[in-house]
Amino acid sequence: MDKIRDIKPIVEINDYSFYLFIGIVIFFLTILLYIFYFTYKKLQKPKYYFDLNDSKATAYKLIEIIRDKEGSKKYIDMLHQYTYKKEVPPLDKALFYEIIEKFDIKI
Repeated sequence: MDKIRDIKPIVEINDYSFYLFIGIVIFFLTILLYIFYFTYKKLQKPKYYFDLNDSKATAYKLIEIIRDKEGSKKYIDMLHQYTYKKEVPPLDKALFYEIIEKFDIKI
């Protein structure tokens, strides 16, 4: 009679699929976070710096910002007195803050 072979014990096989799954999830979450971050930055309104001592440059910048917005024609006409001249008067601060508030410009 042949000898009966012994049954070998169960051998543990290293399975890395869980770690691979976690790595893939972290990779895609990182990519999604980058996409959301850059989309958020793109949609934010830009902040502007205005030098009120240089009324000509401030007027040009305000005209450029509000040019295509509704209701800007009146304000652009008011700002033209500060443009196209060699010497311009100081910028009216009330007009400046009215434009900033009406068109919601971040400074």
